[in-house]
Amino acid sequence: MVTSSFLVADHYGVSHIPAATILGSRLNSILARMHQGRSLTKYALDFLREQDLPGLFRLASGEITHEAYVAALDADFLKENLAAKAVHQAREAEAQALEAHYLARRPKYVAAKTASKAEWEAEPERTLRRQRERQASEAVLKAQRARQAEWKAQRECNSRLASVAYQARAMSPDYTAPTADEVARHFHLSHVAGVLCPPMSEILEALFEGRPLSDDEFSQLKNKAPDDLYRLASGQLRFDAYSGRAKAAAAEVAAEAARIARESDPEYIAMMQQQSLYRKYGLSLTDKSLMPRMTKLLHLIDAGKHLPQDELVWLGTEAKEFFTKPIREAYHLLEAEFHADRYRSSGDPWNVINASGHYRKCRRAETALELLESLARDRLKQPKLRSAVLTTHGGVMRDLNRRPEAIQMAETAHSLMPRDYRPCTLLGAVHMEQREFERGRAWYEKARERGAPEESIDSELRSIYHRLDADARKAMKRFLLAESPHRYAWLDPTRKE
Repeated sequence: MVTSSFLVADHYGVSHIPAATILGSRLNSILARMHQGRSLTKYALDFLREQDLPGLFRLASGEITHEAYVAALDADFLKENLAAKAVHQAREAEAQALEAHYLARRPKYVAAKTASKAEWEAEPERTLRRQRERQASEAVLKAQRARQAEWKAQRECNSRLASVAYQARAMSPDYTAPTADEVARHFHLSHVAGVLCPPMSEILEALFEGRPLSDDEFSQLKNKAPDDLYRLASGQLRFDAYSGRAKAAAAEVAAEAARIARESDPEYIAMMQQQSLYRKYGLSLTDKSLMPRMTKLLHLIDAGKHLPQDELVWLGTEAKEFFTKPIREAYHLLEAEFHADRYRSSGDPWNVINASGHYRKCRRAETALELLESLARDRLKQPKLRSAVLTTHGGVMRDLNRRPEAIQMAETAHSLMPRDYRPCTLLGAVHMEQREFERGRAWYEKARERGAPEESIDSELRSIYHRLDADARKAMKRFLLAESPHRYAWLDPTRKE
């Protein structure tokens, strides 16, 4: 296990750091997770950042590959790792020699002889492995030196170009020394905190003028500045490449700042709330002149406020095409709750009838049933009231697919008020839904004779037809067309007048 921990640490070039090879230490555990290809937690990444291991942090974050990480290691850092590796190999060899010594002193059992022979046969393989590891380390060190030389040359080139540009500006007759803010803008860093004050402002000024940086200034850049600025200063980036990346980063920061400012603006917040409200109620206004009134109306509905009568009339006339299903259901729910509250305060059964009608229109038949069943039957003494309650109750039963009960209630209501068309239309609808078309037609005819509008009857027949299954629709279509091809022409769009 010790050897395994060391090999993992050596894989990342940190075997010279004691904590990296101590089994169970935090750094050792993090390296093991990385070597196994497992993702690190935020706390593990923060720990790497705090350990002054920026390259390892960037590797763990997925910003660079392992090859790029190894190539970017400092020469001194790599030397320390190679030295630690040599010490480890020496200790391992010493331990193996000591083990072989003790094995030699044991009684000459066959098992001991076999083990010694195996060790002896494995020695060439170990030697070859060490040779390969040494060659690999030398290749990495060579690549590192080449990369360091390349960066040094680019660093000097960057400084030379910056110095030439600065000298050219300084020789202008109207030249004035740039402010810290102007220098920061040159590097596209005016959005970064701390760049206008020392030491960062002084470092930026040195880069702007093409002056070399001290080791302390490089350390400041590495720890506190954006990564790309450090790479520019160290020669890992040309200024044109740096400029493009810095502009993009600055634009991203500016866009985020603009988004935050925009989303904090009261007008923007109001606009987004309005759009959310319109989406909630499935509304898209093409006539913008209707928007102020419609927005006010939607706010009333959304707040659970009872709609004034003039607003309801407007919805049913001028704004009829925008009276969407969600708005309609929300309106009926508000009306239902309004009448239900009035019933609870007054005890008037007519409020139950009105509330139940609205509950049915917003698909809350169960709520209507509960309200109807709360009625005290001894208060229903007038035939008209009893008939209205039974008709409403029967309509709720129809909605709940309890049709036998709906028929019974509607027939009782009809017997109480023989001249009222409402029980007749209910009976006509239930019989039609049960494919008892002749009975349904007869009850609808009675309803028409008692004052039910023919348009209302036909509208209900359309609704029933579209809710039936395919076989029932075919049967209903045949029946109605046989009754009156002209009246029910909507069932046969191909028929010519």
